[in-house]
Amino acid sequence: MRYRIFCLLTIVAVIFTMTGCGRTKDTKDESLYDLIIEDSSSSDVVEKTIESIAQVESSAGSETEKGSSAVETEASVSEESISDNNEYTEYWFRTKKQRDQHYEKHGIEMGFANADEYRKAASDVVNDPNALHKTEKEDGDDVYYIEATNEFVVVSKDGYLRTYFNPDKGKDYYDRQ
Repeated sequence: MRYRIFCLLTIVAVIFTMTGCGRTKDTKDESLYDLIIEDSSSSDVVEKTIESIAQVESSAGSETEKGSSAVETEASVSEESISDNNEYTEYWFRTKKQRDQHYEKHGIEMGFANADEYRKAASDVVNDPNALHKTEKEDGDDVYYIEATNEFVVVSKDGYLRTYFNPDKGKDYYDRQ
């Protein structure tokens, strides 16, 4: 009897192996690249989230909460890139491929060590309260520019980074958009 059970279990195991049953889905899909947080920044994310939750709880007091954004607090951020309302929005390129292409075209010459640092810096520009901002007339994209550092970022209407670079003609380039 034990031999038959062992044979059945062996057959089931072989079937699972051959058909791929029980295999986890590959999460390296380009549209999911932004869900990966580097180990080096994960402790910062936890600390920022805990701080944000504490701030929301202490400021809520006796008021009823209409919906907290503290749970949605994003990756670690430098102090100068936090907007007036202390909420930082993380921006992403539509795909990993687009991010990597823009990094190769602009990020390397800007001095970034990798594509994710490039993307994070673009996010910092958009969140910087000192950045100039306007909306393009023809397509509704948001354009951001920091004159002091000559940083130029375009965010699509649906919230994705389109480009980030240092324009040769500085503010004149921003003004023509």
